[in-house]
Amino acid sequence: MTIGVLTTSFPRHAGDFAGSFVADSVRALAASGAAIEVIAADDGAGAADGVARTDLGPRVRVWRVPVQVTGGPRLFYGDGAPEALERGGGAVWAQAAAFWAGLCQRLRARAGRWAAIEAHWLVPCGLAARGCFPALPLTVHAHSGDVALLERLPAGPALARYVARGATDLLFASEDLRVRFGRLAGTVVGRVMPRQPLGLAAAVDPARRLAARHSLRFEGPTLLSVGRLVPIKGFDVLVRAAAIAGQRGPAPSVVILGDGPERERLGALARRLGVPLRLPGFVERQDVPRWMTAADLYVQPSRRLASGRTEGLPVATLEALSLGVPVVASATGGLSELPHPAPRLRLVPADDPAALAAALAA
Repeated sequence: MTIGVLTTSFPRHAGDFAGSFVADSVRALAASGAAIEVIAADDGAGAADGVARTDLGPRVRVWRVPVQVTGGPRLFYGDGAPEALERGGGAVWAQAAAFWAGLCQRLRARAGRWAAIEAHWLVPCGLAARGCFPALPLTVHAHSGDVALLERLPAGPALARYVARGATDLLFASEDLRVRFGRLAGTVVGRVMPRQPLGLAAAVDPARRLAARHSLRFEGPTLLSVGRLVPIKGFDVLVRAAAIAGQRGPAPSVVILGDGPERERLGALARRLGVPLRLPGFVERQDVPRWMTAADLYVQPSRRLASGRTEGLPVATLEALSLGVPVVASATGGLSELPHPAPRLRLVPADDPAALAAALAA
């Protein structure tokens, strides 16, 4: 049996963070014994078709849809498609149109031998699967930006109803997304993606933590976060909170694993407020746990954007909790649905540096 997976972003190599949660899903499908064919966006480098990805399973192959980047922001593998589309511009929408055409072309060439389709993101992948192969069983994963995009499109309600009628199963990253999609479709459908229970993870082993701190040269109280440097992540709120927390002593160091358009702005803000900020860029995914165990706290300061977009449920937050690292997170989107109160987890109002600083101190 062969299962097709449609996605916009997908790891370009082992350890790549881009689309890593989709890779986790593919790995689970492959573990069931099925052959997996992934169709994903190219990053502009002209990747070959049918590349075997044995790091994800012995029978996983990836086909790439060429995306020509001729100017302006990159739609995929850059700041993020929702952010790029929000800023608009002819070059971005040309990339979107080209990807749609290429996705449908690849889909028609490959899906005739598939038993089912798993589509990540309602638009464009769920929409393409529904339109090109309506008879195949279809599971659609909604992550966050796709629901927000449908909410802003004039044809959003009609597209939501179209996908909902054709999907065998609709999975949402949070109940918040499920309810918002239901408003568009006219009825609440689907279910929240199952996830591992948080349980009562043991605290990080002190010897392991000390070794990680030494190898990463962490000194003094250190706050860690992971994600693209974009407004929805709220990293400016984290820097401001660290400055407030440091008013009674040295400001804690802030380390953010990721990159994006906010890098210079965050650096300038940290210098102005006297907050030690370290921006290593993206690190290999398998190395992220070492950074987490070295930190005193993991912080997810996400916010709701003016467009209405919120986080789904960041994988890094769940990973920190599973490692036993204390977590402070904003009560927004899927984060607000985490069991609370819970050991080593504190939720605070979003976009509130003072409340975040109080939680950090506590």
